Amino acid sequence: MLRYVHCTGRSLPEQIYNEELPTEKVYPSSPQIIMLEKTFKLSLMERLSLLGVLVRLPFNLLYTAAFSAFLTRTRGKRMLRILTEQLPRFLIAKCSPRQLQYFLGPSLARYSQWAKKNSIQPVIEEVEGCDAKIVWQTEKRKDRVLFFIHGGGYMTPFVDNMLLYCPGLRKALLKQTGGKQDFGIAALVYTIYPATFPTQLTEFTLALTQMISSGVSPENIILIGDSAGANLIIQLILHTLRPVPDVPLSPLGAIEGIDVPRRRLGGIALISPWISLGSPVPSYARNTKYDFLTAEPLTRWGSYYMEEVKASHIPWVKPSSSTLFKGIGMMVQRLLITAGGRECLLDDATTLYAMIEELQIPEEELVVTLDVDEKGLHEDAILDIESPQKPKGGLGDATMRQVSWIREAFEAATS
Repeated sequence: MLRYVHCTGRSLPEQIYNEELPTEKVYPSSPQIIMLEKTFKLSLMERLSLLGVLVRLPFNLLYTAAFSAFLTRTRGKRMLRILTEQLPRFLIAKCSPRQLQYFLGPSLARYSQWAKKNSIQPVIEEVEGCDAKIVWQTEKRKDRVLFFIHGGGYMTPFVDNMLLYCPGLRKALLKQTGGKQDFGIAALVYTIYPATFPTQLTEFTLALTQMISSGVSPENIILIGDSAGANLIIQLILHTLRPVPDVPLSPLGAIEGIDVPRRRLGGIALISPWISLGSPVPSYARNTKYDFLTAEPLTRWGSYYMEEVKASHIPWVKPSSSTLFKGIGMMVQRLLITAGGRECLLDDATTLYAMIEELQIPEEELVVTLDVDEKGLHEDAILDIESPQKPKGGLGDATMRQVSWIREAFEAATS
C-alpha cells in the first residue's frame, strides 16, 4: 500500500553472521583524529583558486543578505536561514570536489569536533574488511538504531549540518513523547570520490553486516540517508534483491540458496534521493533558481561519479525500472521518500515513488509514503534543524512528519 501525502500542486511524472567482530575504539576528542583518514595536498593553482573563492565568499553573503527581500529564493526567509542556504550554494558552485574535500577536512575530524562540542565521548568502530567506520552520536544500543548515511554527492565528507540532523530528530522525538521513546544514532563514514561504485556499496554492506552481527536485529534498524546517502541505500536495496558480482552479500539477502531475504528492516527513509546522476531531469531546470544545490554542480558531480562506473553496473546506481525493486517488501517494512517542491531532485523522488507504486505492493507487506514539502529545498529538514524558520526554534511541519514517521516505524517494528 502506498501513501502519497503533502504534495500540493505536483503530479507524478510520465556469509555473514556470528563472525568475530572488531572492538570499537574510543578516541580522544582531539584534532589528532584527523590522522586516521587519508589526506592530500592541493596544487598551487588549486590553492590559489580556493583562496580566491574564500575571499569572494563574504562579499557574496553580504550581497545576498542586502538584496534578500528582492531575490525569489530568499524572499520571506529569516536571515540565518538565507545565509545557511547561500554558503553551500556559493561554495558548491565555485569549488572542485578536491577543493571542497581539502577545505572541509576529514569526516572523522568533524565528528570529533562535534562530539567535543556536545560533551560526547567519540566512539568509532572499524569496519572489518574495508576503510569505512561506524561512528556513534549516542551511546551504543541494540534495541533501536537510526543508521544514518550522509550525502554530499559522493564528493564531500560528513559536514556539520549533517551531524546535527539525526540528533535534532531524536531531540524532537524525546520532546514529542515526553522522553518515553528514544533511539541510538550510528552513522557511516565511507570512502568518497575519487572512489566510485561499488566501493561505497561494499563498505555499507560490510558495515550493516557488522551491526547486525553485533546483535542489533534488522527490525530494530531504520536506515536514513540524504541525497547521495539515499542513493547508497537504494544501491543496497537493489543489491539485496539482485546481488552485484564481487560485492559481499547483503545481510538482508538470500541465505543458503533460498531466494528470499532473511529478516526485514524496521524502515528506510530516503531524504531527497538522487537517482539521476549526471543526467538532468526537468526539475533541475525548473527549480535551480530556488535550490541551494543547483543544476550545474549537481550534473557535474553526477558525471564525475559515473565516469568510472561500468555500464553493467548502472542499474544499481541509476535505477530506471520498477522491476528492479520487485521483492522490496521482503526486506523492509516501511519506506519514506521525501523531497522539496522547489528542489532540483524533486523528479528523482517522484520517479522513484512511481516505480515502486507500479509494483502495487499490499500494505501488509510494505507501507510506502511520499512526502513532498511544497516550498521545501534539497534536504530541507537538515536545513530546518540547523536554522529553524519557526519562532523560538520550532521545527517545520515537514521535519516533524519525519519525526512522527520514525516513531511509528519503531513502534510498528516492535509491536
